[in-house]
Amino acid sequence: MIYDSLTLLAVQNVFPKSKNLLCAWHVQQGFKKRFAFLNRGKEQQKKDLYNLIVSLPLSQTPENFDDNLKSILKNKFVSKEHKSYLQEKAKRAEKWAKCFMKSYFCCGMCTSSRIEAKHRLYKRFMNSSTQLTEFFNIIQELEEREITSFKDEINRFNRQENKKMEESALIKYFKDQYSNYALSKLKEELIESTNYKLLKKNGEKWYLLYFS
Repeated sequence: MIYDSLTLLAVQNVFPKSKNLLCAWHVQQGFKKRFAFLNRGKEQQKKDLYNLIVSLPLSQTPENFDDNLKSILKNKFVSKEHKSYLQEKAKRAEKWAKCFMKSYFCCGMCTSSRIEAKHRLYKRFMNSSTQLTEFFNIIQELEEREITSFKDEINRFNRQENKKMEESALIKYFKDQYSNYALSKLKEELIESTNYKLLKKNGEKWYLLYFS
């Protein structure tokens, strides 16, 4: 997700088949600032419209994005200037709307928040006088901390989910019939399956969406 024009040009020359995308979070923040006036006061209609606009970057399906955009553009609270702004943004929606970005390989990421969090962390420990050897040692130490923290988080999550699965009717049913190993694998599949959701659009198409 590159914004600098010179850097983008260099990347396109070296990696001509690469696809540059925009950070959905930053686009959403731009919407929040530009349409903040809708979120003021007590008028629920305006607040609902504001929420609809700022949710555009996180639309789950192209149809959902198109329907919401059409609804926004027809709304009486959206000025001609703001409509033009949204229409211009929509021309490049494949670069910042999650539903379109899914067609590109990006490891499930649609924002640059992870790398920016790393940048903030590095700045706390490094400055312009940091030597090269110190630089690599700091990065190694921070990476090791992050890996340990990530593993701890996964373990905590797995313990919580396993505890929930113990109460599952499916696990209780097979508990006396399968080995502990087989049950643990069944729990893993059951936990994974809870991240999927079936959504039907306009009574025609079904979408199986994964929520991480």
